[in-house]
Amino acid sequence: MPQKNKIKYPPVAVDDMDEIFSYISQDNAAAAEALLEKITTEIAKLAEFPNMGSVLSDEEYTLVNGGYRFIVIQPYLVFYRIIDHTIIIHRILHGRRDYLRELFST
Repeated sequence: MPQKNKIKYPPVAVDDMDEIFSYISQDNAAAAEALLEKITTEIAKLAEFPNMGSVLSDEEYTLVNGGYRFIVIQPYLVFYRIIDHTIIIHRILHGRRDYLRELFST
């Protein structure tokens, strides 16, 4: 049986999850908890199926070479990379945000 990949959340991804929870819980704490559970469950699937996400590509950036992928958990996009059997969750952003700028601005 193949080894499962580890999942790592850098501080910025944890901050994204905190921000999502804080924003939604202002109106509905139960909905915020349910959404975070859904996000966590979908991210956990990456441990077994790391290539299930789509490759992130844009002509302006050489992101395909950078190995960035994403999964959609409506209305959020989870951006990650696979490095040495580790799934690194880079950002969890709302789909309406300018995610390229959020991911790659200096």
